[in-house]
Amino acid sequence: MPGLKSQKARNSFLEALRAEIVAGNENLTSWIKHIHAQGAIDSLFWLETWLKGIRSFLNIEHLPLADSEKEDLLSRSFLSEIKIIRNAVQISETYACDVLNVGHAEEFELEKVIEDKIRKERTLDSHTSRFLAQITPVDSISQLLDSLNDMRISIDAYQRLPNPGFQLFLTLGRIYRQELRNCRYIDMLMSQRFRIQYDLIENKSLTEVLRGIKDEQVQRNVALAMLYIFRFLKYLRFVSNDLQHDRPLRHHLIIFSLLHEEMENLSNFLKARMLKGKDPSQDLKNAADLVAYSLKTESRKALSRELVFVSREMEPSNVYASIENSHGLLLNCCQSCILNLVKAVDPNFNEQSLFPKRVERIAMGDQIRQDLWSLRQWLIEISENETVPDTNRVIERLTLFKEKSLPLLMYRDWAGFESFMETLAISNNSNEIMTRMRKFINFIEDLIQEVSKRGIYQKNIKP
Repeated sequence: MPGLKSQKARNSFLEALRAEIVAGNENLTSWIKHIHAQGAIDSLFWLETWLKGIRSFLNIEHLPLADSEKEDLLSRSFLSEIKIIRNAVQISETYACDVLNVGHAEEFELEKVIEDKIRKERTLDSHTSRFLAQITPVDSISQLLDSLNDMRISIDAYQRLPNPGFQLFLTLGRIYRQELRNCRYIDMLMSQRFRIQYDLIENKSLTEVLRGIKDEQVQRNVALAMLYIFRFLKYLRFVSNDLQHDRPLRHHLIIFSLLHEEMENLSNFLKARMLKGKDPSQDLKNAADLVAYSLKTESRKALSRELVFVSREMEPSNVYASIENSHGLLLNCCQSCILNLVKAVDPNFNEQSLFPKRVERIAMGDQIRQDLWSLRQWLIEISENETVPDTNRVIERLTLFKEKSLPLLMYRDWAGFESFMETLAISNNSNEIMTRMRKFINFIEDLIQEVSKRGIYQKNIKP
């Protein structure tokens, strides 16, 4: 018996995944295995992600809007959002083509499938006729491509309208959701929350933690929560990759809408399964409560604060800054949530074994604050001890900070430094120089406080 229990604990993530996969979809499962064997599983993952993301974005509850915009939806133009949807549809088409090119497994027997289906159904109802129109997953992908193409062409026409409004936005949402349901295997694919081929977590340190949970149901719930959060991290890596390579970012509002929806779903799951169900340990219950709160709070903060107006923002640097800050906020939230759950079971867990870069980021935040404070102190000494500050000396000190420390700050912070250096270089009046230095010192003090609040540099998330 001990050996059997150990084996069950060892496979907690696998068991949680299997329990989440809908039964009776052998054709879909075989096709996914074929996709995986052909090396196209990432294309299938991102196809599913963008399809879900568009669906979330077309739901007003997951759209980044200010309170004032929500109060005046009927008069607001949704042209910017419709353009983003158009871009996301085109991205989905690309991934769908990649998947379609792989085809289906050779052992798929058309006649046998039809015969088995008709025998089981006995009568040709609407479901059977739908089945006969889409016998294989490849058929569903083909139909999906037709639907996406139709939607993209329709959006191109809608964009020429003088003021595409809320009603059109809602109509697009209804049409899109119906088209997804009409694609039989796509509907099945999206009804499953996880996939063994790209969600299974193979981490020995986490496996050891799960072994420490004696109750099998609680163990499965914790494993399932981690599967959710690691999926969120995978979404965020896609955003991070585009941030690092300075690519267009506005379409990632789709991903953040998906994150908002799924983070709220996980928060509700934790409340239902771990806070109202069979009692786990008090430490684990407290951790689940904190995680549920953090997920909902941080995802709402990103959507309703950081990402508001990004869809219509014309300045690329402001778009970059908003996406960067939202990414950092949710990245830290997800990593902290995993660690909160893990440390509730094993307080001595070494977080560096799981998120080594997180430790580096925390150290980086400490270094940034220290560098900013040192610069502030140096400028105060200059302003107090020198009647006419040596601007060349000040610029030399700022240049050193710019080369060493400024790259560690977020892109949105750079403008303040660069503006001060530019104005200082052309200033000749001593009173003007002193005034600008005092303003810059205040800017540094505000920035120190801002850095201290940023999720990407925080060690823990607390309500």
